[in-house]
Amino acid sequence: MNSKRIRNIAAAVIAALALLGAMALPAAADEQGDAPVLSIGWAQDPQTLNPFIGLDEEDYTIWAINWDLLVNFDPEDLSPAPGIAESWKVSDDKKTVTFKIADRKWSDGVPVTSADVKWSLETLGSEGELFTSYTNNVTSITTPDKKTVVIKTSKPDARIVGGLLIYILPKHIWGKVPLSELTTTYQPSLPLVGTGPFIVTEFDRGRLIKMDQNPEFDGKKPKFGQLQFIKYGNQDAVERALQLGEIDLVPEVQASTFKRLGEQDNIKTVDSPSPAFTELAFNLCPEKLCPDAQVNPAIRDLPVRQAIAYSIDRERINQIAASDTSFVANGLLPSYYKSFYEDPENTYPFDPEKAKQILDDAGYLPGDDGIREKDGDRLSFNLYTRTRSESAYNAQAAKLVAEMARDVGIEFKVQEVSVDKLTELTVRQVDGKPAPDFDAFIWGWGGDAYDPSFLLSLMTTGEIGGSSDSFYSNAEYDKLFNEQSGEFDVEKRKEIIHRMINRLQQDLPYIVLTEDPNLQAYRTDRIANVEPTCPSGDGDIFCEQAGYAPLLDLAPGSSSGDEGSSGNGVLIAIIAALVIAVLAFVLIRHRRRRDEPLEVEEETLEVEEQPDGTDGEEK
Repeated sequence: MNSKRIRNIAAAVIAALALLGAMALPAAADEQGDAPVLSIGWAQDPQTLNPFIGLDEEDYTIWAINWDLLVNFDPEDLSPAPGIAESWKVSDDKKTVTFKIADRKWSDGVPVTSADVKWSLETLGSEGELFTSYTNNVTSITTPDKKTVVIKTSKPDARIVGGLLIYILPKHIWGKVPLSELTTTYQPSLPLVGTGPFIVTEFDRGRLIKMDQNPEFDGKKPKFGQLQFIKYGNQDAVERALQLGEIDLVPEVQASTFKRLGEQDNIKTVDSPSPAFTELAFNLCPEKLCPDAQVNPAIRDLPVRQAIAYSIDRERINQIAASDTSFVANGLLPSYYKSFYEDPENTYPFDPEKAKQILDDAGYLPGDDGIREKDGDRLSFNLYTRTRSESAYNAQAAKLVAEMARDVGIEFKVQEVSVDKLTELTVRQVDGKPAPDFDAFIWGWGGDAYDPSFLLSLMTTGEIGGSSDSFYSNAEYDKLFNEQSGEFDVEKRKEIIHRMINRLQQDLPYIVLTEDPNLQAYRTDRIANVEPTCPSGDGDIFCEQAGYAPLLDLAPGSSSGDEGSSGNGVLIAIIAALVIAVLAFVLIRHRRRRDEPLEVEEETLEVEEQPDGTDGEEK
């Protein structure tokens, strides 16, 4: 959740922006002829369009429109749907999946072939900052012909169909660039060749991204001729622009303003489930793995974490910090994953008296100032959070957690730091070994659209030094994770995942505070045919990071052709970017960089690709 608030110094700027918005300046020329423009406002934009080094959540929004996955997500229920592959077949032992490639063309007219798939999965899947975990079990990728891809895995892996979140790129463009450049400085040329309904034709970092219709798109023709993603200086400015009619849609609304915004004329708000949550995390890295970690060892004592869990009123956190837009979470897996979710056995309801009893029984007694201690171990911990300008929700939640814990004799010293500093504290190393420098922090994660494996992987031992930020390690959990990832039967997999969540609820590397829905808003006079989807009925306006299908149904509203649609929005965005000196780069930790590239299994088969895009003989 990226809730932004500007400080007093920006108040005059907002007033000036409102005045500019009220000026009836002529709209910008429509580069798609008579086709209307869909204007989308946001306060954060990508630093790069290169998927090998991109880290922003906003990247996924653009990538998911510009490119397809091998297997896309069905907007009805997020189940597997045709993408670059039109069909697939799983072998009896579930370790080989054969895909048939659809007859499609890239936006530059070049046919899509199996060679594009093989190159993307092998190269982006092993070298991309955010994509390396998806091919862990892949032992070979072969292409018997231009329309066939065969993926073999060392063990059954349910992610290969419906969870392989690696975008398929055109090899004839990206494959010509040296890997050393792809993974460092490469900025792709525009237009950004793709297979989606829109392709990026202009990228002005900090101001504007334009996406025009893909002339080779073979699906339903979009009703909008162009998408414009307009960058504003902060979230308040974005929402003000929506109210003024300068933009049509806001994909991320602040919790503090969500209700009020929905009461405005011609504006409708949408809150939809998401695979995202906010957690209180603890530094559990064992001394043998992290000899130079900076941590109060008392936080590693399970009764202390259990007492903290019972001391926290998560509903109050939701009501105050999240303005009652989130809801209480029960464990690592959000209820968004309907096919796999089940309430854990222990949900730690708010019970401060029980918290005190647990600490009493563990020998932690109150000192003169009320803070408990035992054998010299004082229950006083640092608690890091993002700054209020980066996440007002996180900062407020940290304050509330500290107040509640103080009532049972535990002290949290809240420290607001930048997202870069917080990342530094959690990934710190000394002599090549993890050396995290924190006791606890509040932050959040977002999972994949359908498959829960990414969120579940955060607690595996193998992710220490990678995505793990609690440095939790449990052999039973690791075993169960491997079992569930290879189980294709949904009910059997659900039972395994339930055992995993119960294990985590016993050990408490995280106390997950709230599940955080997507909060969106749009102009009802500028957009029609809005049907919440992904999943159907209670999902997003246009799926954002899960795909582009709903964009094809959105239509211009009654006043889409009025003056002030895109021209004023871009002008306000430019002025805001120049005047407001708060350029907050927020990294939603959907996936964090791995320190080392993916190591391919020993049994990987090397194949020599032929000029026609096939492999020839294995060797």
